[in-house]
Amino acid sequence: MRLRIPAVAGLAILTAMATVATGQLVPPPPNAVIVNFDDRPFPDDITLLHRAENEYTDLGITFGGFGANGAPIAGIAEDLPGESKPNVMIFVSAFPNGSGGLMQSPEIMSFYPPISHFQIDGGTSTIDCKGEQIFLEAQDADGNTLASNATTIPAFFDDGNPFPSHTEVTAALDIPAPGASKVILTTSHSCGDPGFLFFGVEVLIADNIAFVPVGTGPSSCAGLALHAAAQKAKAKARCYSRAVLRGVPVDEKCLAAAEKSFATAMKKAQKQGDCLTDADAESIEAAVDQYISDLLQAVNGGAPGPDICDSRKLSAAGRNALTATNCYSDGARHGAIASNTCLTKAGKSLAQALKNCADAAGVAPLQTANTAFAQALWRALTVPSTTTTTTTTTSTTTTTAPPLGEHVSFTTSLGTTDCGGASLNQPPAAPFSGEIDSDTMGTKITDLGLGCLYIGGGNSGLRASQVPDNATSILNTTDGVNLTASFGTGPADCSRGPNATRHCANDPSVECTSDVECAGTPGGCAFDPNCFFGPPVEVNGFPSSCVVNTFAADGSGTIDLSTGESSLSISLASRVYLTLGQPTVCPHCEAGTCNWGANAGGACTTSTSTLTSLDCPPSPALFVATLPVDLTPLTTGANTVTAADGNFCPGQNHPGAFGQATTQAITQNGSAPGDLTDGMPHPGTLVSNFCIPKTNSAALDSLGDLPGPGSVSLPGNSQFVSAP
Repeated sequence: MRLRIPAVAGLAILTAMATVATGQLVPPPPNAVIVNFDDRPFPDDITLLHRAENEYTDLGITFGGFGANGAPIAGIAEDLPGESKPNVMIFVSAFPNGSGGLMQSPEIMSFYPPISHFQIDGGTSTIDCKGEQIFLEAQDADGNTLASNATTIPAFFDDGNPFPSHTEVTAALDIPAPGASKVILTTSHSCGDPGFLFFGVEVLIADNIAFVPVGTGPSSCAGLALHAAAQKAKAKARCYSRAVLRGVPVDEKCLAAAEKSFATAMKKAQKQGDCLTDADAESIEAAVDQYISDLLQAVNGGAPGPDICDSRKLSAAGRNALTATNCYSDGARHGAIASNTCLTKAGKSLAQALKNCADAAGVAPLQTANTAFAQALWRALTVPSTTTTTTTTTSTTTTTAPPLGEHVSFTTSLGTTDCGGASLNQPPAAPFSGEIDSDTMGTKITDLGLGCLYIGGGNSGLRASQVPDNATSILNTTDGVNLTASFGTGPADCSRGPNATRHCANDPSVECTSDVECAGTPGGCAFDPNCFFGPPVEVNGFPSSCVVNTFAADGSGTIDLSTGESSLSISLASRVYLTLGQPTVCPHCEAGTCNWGANAGGACTTSTSTLTSLDCPPSPALFVATLPVDLTPLTTGANTVTAADGNFCPGQNHPGAFGQATTQAITQNGSAPGDLTDGMPHPGTLVSNFCIPKTNSAALDSLGDLPGPGSVSLPGNSQFVSAP
């Protein structure tokens, strides 16, 4: 095999690592692996973002988030405390990244081998986030929590520094055995002032990740091979040191002797019989040669000399490469990582050797490069390759529906073409289904449009949403009176409750038993639905959201087939997705293809004028919460709720409804479809008034004034179908 030594050994990284050494708030342990993203050619432009995922797998870390979530990498132009130019990770939960998710935590960092220490520098740039906290949780391979903590970013202060609104802190974890295979980073989302539209939006700039892997040995083979590689690096550096001292070409015999000695030592190492990897002499030798080439460029740009200090730097760097690598060699023999005491001593010896030729700033990049070189060799020779197989499990159960017996179907139709403006300051267009009143005596404030969904308390700024047409729900009846849950013809029109199994709504590949396993997102560990209550509903506003309604329990109810009068018990688990910045509020099925979302580019069908489709769900990364919404009773009769104090729902923050603070009554008027015994479809209207809990997205809850009331009218056709 060809050993792939990471880019940290390259010339371009030497300068970047010197920057890190001075930029880190809390120096990491000497044996820590450092990732600061500065070795990547990301543009110095926050509008051009790149999602780091597998770029640093060679260093032992892989980045990910639930769905397409997590932080992308962006360039920064200014020097900020604790951050190294040019690149940082950014989390800004108001805007999408190129992967279809939001620039927000959780950031999930997976490690192989596991790690015993983790730290990261984080700050809030030019925004005062009122003491925002960084939460870290370390988990083992089985998902058990090994360590966790919360670190508060200092609040804004102005002490005369050039960046008075940028405060930063190092969040760190020391992790017990067996070491963490995963670290999950989240924040408290505490930016902005109460009342501000984006109060609670997450803002975090993070950089300088450092972690210490655990040992994977013991192995005499790895110990000897590490020593052999470093001996070659020392010998070749010495050859070039002599040449630069005299200003003459390097002695080829000197180089050949170094290579011969290395070949002999590698054969001895491989005879030990306990090699942990399949790294061979050729790949290790190539890595050493690359290190020497980079060292020459870093010290003097490959100039021939003569130069006494350049000669000393080459010679001292070669000796230090051997000293640092021997620290890892000793660790490999015992199945451990290099000792920090050993590495600290190695660093001091390099500084002492160059005290007359380089200051601390000049020594730092050489020492950092040598440590990175030793770490790369250690990983190549002690960390066996691993293959991870990911099994994706859909969160929707597909069940072949049995033949339908006697049943009642209800299919929505279009109501008004204009549900009204934000806060009802622009009344809806006819036809109407109800009204809101300023008292319980019927003093009307404004009408409610037919086929519309209204949301929120007296401070709500949400525009009413149109309910998708041509959405069908089916309930069974064996006696023409009682309605029970039906398999329907499939998930789009059945009315059964969910399965007992649960998966993370923000990452359907993760089976779960609690929200903790889904980064703590409220309702994130959701029951796998069997049935959906219509296609996704677009909730307009800034920010916008898309709601996918699933049955939280079996639908039921009663009906009088001779009049069509009915009263239904419908409990929903409504999944809310924050879709600000996406092409449409919910993904659309356009020309038979989903325009974005979890099935972007995939085939789809739709019969609704809103173009939403169950074939086109939102991206899991945009998930905010699962809300319990009880439409009971969903009725063909009149439905009025009153509140003398304007507080219709528990925990309501502002009295009133739908942006009208004086509202004390909400009335919806259903209509029965008439005699259904002829087996033909008949038009009618189902209505409901209900409560909507908060989403825990500060932006959505502020815009919608949640928790608060909700109201909906569903015009459509009811039909009784007898058993064939």
